Amino acid sequence: MLFNIFLVILLATQYTHGQLENYKQKGEYITVREGAHIFYWLLHTTAPVQNYTERPLLIWLQGGVGASSTGEAIFDMIGPLTIDLQERNETWIKSVNLMFVDSPVGTGYSYVEDTKLLTKTSAEIVSDLMVFLRGFYRSNPEFEAVPVYLYGYSYSAKIAVDLAIELNKAVKEGTMKSNLVGLVMASTWNSPVDAVLSWPPLLKAIALVEDDGFENIQESANETVRLFNNGQYVESTDHRLTTLNLVANITGGMVYQHIFATSATSIPDTRKGRRNIVGRSNMRDNADPLDILMNTQVKKMFNIPEELVWTRSSDAVFDAQKVDFMKPATDSIEKLLNETNIVISTVNGNYGLLCNTPAQIAWISRLKWAGAEQYKKSPRQPIWENNRLQGYYKGYGNFNFYAMNAGHMSPRDNPEGMLAVLRDITSY
Repeated sequence: MLFNIFLVILLATQYTHGQLENYKQKGEYITVREGAHIFYWLLHTTAPVQNYTERPLLIWLQGGVGASSTGEAIFDMIGPLTIDLQERNETWIKSVNLMFVDSPVGTGYSYVEDTKLLTKTSAEIVSDLMVFLRGFYRSNPEFEAVPVYLYGYSYSAKIAVDLAIELNKAVKEGTMKSNLVGLVMASTWNSPVDAVLSWPPLLKAIALVEDDGFENIQESANETVRLFNNGQYVESTDHRLTTLNLVANITGGMVYQHIFATSATSIPDTRKGRRNIVGRSNMRDNADPLDILMNTQVKKMFNIPEELVWTRSSDAVFDAQKVDFMKPATDSIEKLLNETNIVISTVNGNYGLLCNTPAQIAWISRLKWAGAEQYKKSPRQPIWENNRLQGYYKGYGNFNFYAMNAGHMSPRDNPEGMLAVLRDITSY
C-alpha cells in the first residue's frame, strides 16, 4: 500500500554551521504520500548528559491550522535562539530534545506537488503523521526507546490527541517502535463550540465590552454554533472569523492572542507573508524578520528547494481543513484517559481569548473517565517560579491542567513559567 511506502530524502545529516553552529541538529524531508512531503527540524538537547538519548524527545506540532513549527515555535518561543539570533535563556533544548514538524503538508517547509494532495480532515493529517513517524524512526533508530511527548499547539492539539491514539495502537500491535509517555495539549482548540460561546461573557467580565457589545458578539457566536449544529461546518468555520472580527471592531482592536496587549504591534502578525501551497510567495516584499531569516540563512542551511518559500502560515492549508475546524476532540481525549496510561496535560494561557481558560474548564468538567470526580475534588495549587506567581495547577491520575499567566502563545509570554511546566511534565 502507498501509505506503507515512504521515501526519506536526507537534506542535512551533518551538524550545521553558521549562526547555529553550537547546536547539534538535523533537517530532513520524509515523503508521506506520492507528491506530499513533510519537513522536520530536530535539535539535540544541550543538557549535561553523555548522550542526548538520555533525555526525552518532545515533538512539537504548531497550530493554525497551517502555521509553521520550524519558524514560529523555534524562534518565537522555545528554540535556542531568538529571531535576532540571540541566545534564549529559557530555551527548552536545555532540558529535552526538540523536534519541530511542519504539518499538515503545505505548511512551512513541507509541501505538496499538487494542491489536490492537501489534507482535508484530521484523520488525513494523522495518517500522514504516522507515515512520517515511521520514516523518522527508520532514519533515527536511536530514538525508538527514548520517551516521547507529543506537544500539540492550538488547533494541532486536536491532531496530537488522535495521533497519540494511533501511535499507541501501532506500538501495541508491534508495527512501530516508540516510547510514547505523554501528550501535551497547549492553548487547545479541542472544543471549539465552548471556545466561541465563552468569548462574549469573558469580554464582558473584564470590561472590554458593555451590554450592547456583549449582545452583538453573543448573537454572532450563537450563529457560529447554530451553523455547526446544523452540520454546516465550513460555514461555521467562516462565521467564527466573522465573530472574531466583530470582537476586534467592538473592542477597538483587541488582539485575540492576548487580551491585555497594548497594541496589535506587540503581537507578531501571523498572517504576514502567507504563501500558496507550491511555495510561491504572495507577499515576497513583506518585512517580517522571521520570514527573511527562514528564507535566507535557515533555508540555505538545510538546502531547501529554491522555489519553495517559507511563510508563517498557509491560507491554502487552512481553507482545505475548514470542514473539520470546528469539530471537537473530547471523545478522543476520553478514549486516551480510559484506555491508556499516557499522561495527558492541558496547558492554557489565562490571557488569551481564542482558546481561553474558562472554555478549557468547561470541556474538562464534562469528560467521562474513571478519575473525573477525583479530579474535580483536587485542589487548585499555585505555581511559583523565581518568586513570581506563574499560574495554577490541578491534576489527578494521568490528567493535569496548567492555567498559566500568559496569552495564547504562553511560552513566548511567560518563558519562566512554561519552563517550570516542562520540568513538571517531563521531570527534567
